[in-house]
Amino acid sequence: MKKCCMMVLAALLAILPSAVGAQGLPGLLQAAQEGVGAGLTEGVRQAGLALDSDLALTLTVGEPRLMEGQSLTLTLTAENPRPVDTPVTIELNVPQRLSMAQPASWQAVLPAAAIDAASGTLTPSVTTFTRELALAPGGTSEQVTLEAEMSLGTRFYRARTALALCVSDVSAQAALLGGDDGRARPGEALAYRVEVTNAGLADKDVAVELILPEGVTLTGALPEGFSRVGSRVSGQVCAQAARVDEAGAAASLAALEFPVTVDADALEGDEDATRLLTGSLRVGGERVALPRVQVCAPQVTAKLIADTDSLEAGEAAELRIMVVNTGLADADVRLTCVLPKGLTLAGEETEATPGELAAIAPEDDGGAPAAQALSLTQTDAPRAQADGSLLYTLHIDAAREEEGGLCAATRTIRLRVVADEPQNFNEQILGASLAWSADGGQTQLGEAVALRVSRQMALGLTRDEWNGIFWAGLLLTVTVACLCAAVHSDSKREDYYPCD
Repeated sequence: MKKCCMMVLAALLAILPSAVGAQGLPGLLQAAQEGVGAGLTEGVRQAGLALDSDLALTLTVGEPRLMEGQSLTLTLTAENPRPVDTPVTIELNVPQRLSMAQPASWQAVLPAAAIDAASGTLTPSVTTFTRELALAPGGTSEQVTLEAEMSLGTRFYRARTALALCVSDVSAQAALLGGDDGRARPGEALAYRVEVTNAGLADKDVAVELILPEGVTLTGALPEGFSRVGSRVSGQVCAQAARVDEAGAAASLAALEFPVTVDADALEGDEDATRLLTGSLRVGGERVALPRVQVCAPQVTAKLIADTDSLEAGEAAELRIMVVNTGLADADVRLTCVLPKGLTLAGEETEATPGELAAIAPEDDGGAPAAQALSLTQTDAPRAQADGSLLYTLHIDAAREEEGGLCAATRTIRLRVVADEPQNFNEQILGASLAWSADGGQTQLGEAVALRVSRQMALGLTRDEWNGIFWAGLLLTVTVACLCAAVHSDSKREDYYPCD
């Protein structure tokens, strides 16, 4: 429009001299015509060039990285080199993970460029638009491109910039330190280890909550920043961003350890000598599997068995000491077998369930194992104590869990005894007893074995009685023979020497 007005004004000035010349001012009007014409020609030329000038658009962000939970300011700068106000339409194109409170598309009017009165040059106007971008939770770390487009009629101006979206990628796992494949004894020290891993490119403060199972007690110092209320331990750990190098991104690791001890009375009142302890763990509000603890103790029983309940003097019998463990924990067992007077130990032999090769050693008077241990096939007389008892220490494995159920571990000690001759009686009752303790615990007594020992008898009489009868009969026979011989001798004398 302005260009057309300038052209109309130039045409009017061109026809003005003919009218003025009729009134006698030809020189003045001629000079004015030449000056104005030259100025209008130059102004029209510059105005035409400015109206055809391109706009400029730039897009920048305050930081090249946008962290999870944070926001940044996007700045859009538009330059207008034209001498007139210019209406434009602006539109931002950002990923869906980025949210804006302001609209992404709007219309604006770019102010006209400023004209220098002295030189006549144009200085482009600069208009700035800002938008606040926030990163929505979720997703992974990635590099994205932000785009802006400004349109003026059929002309389009575009600008781009790169932005790194950095989010955390936190995972956690827990492990049990100590114990035997998840099994522990009462009083045993353990530790829960919680590992928090961050494979993302943003730091994150992660809340950790551990609820200890009933039957364990927290011991030792807690990690920094953690506190305990009852069985609940809670705190926060910073999962730092993954380290990025030439080889790629290496996840960060934050490890926490919570030392605990299984209560000494954890199995009190439990007939099976086993109990499963379970707790709970939450990391970042998500439940994490916490290893379970199976508290186990040995269940040892010992029994003394005789292969007969009666025997004669000089006859041998076998006594068996059977040790059985039905618990899921192994044990060191101390056995005390008391043999009564009247039974003499002739030898022993030990047996065990298949796969058990531990030796059994009788102890000396001081309680120390004897120098020579008895293997599964070796026989030897153990060292008897001053009171005639036999002491053994042996190790028995835990019961085995099989498909059909629980398979108890057993050990057998075979004792061969010989009955001595009863004193003062034809027969007597002899009792052998057994006591045992597992892992230094309380000593328990087993049922005593009673053996009836009798003298060797024939027709209701013992050998000594038969010997007495034999010698008495022999003496009687000799006496009768002697008397008969004397009588016979007197009879012969009377035959040769008759009485006068």
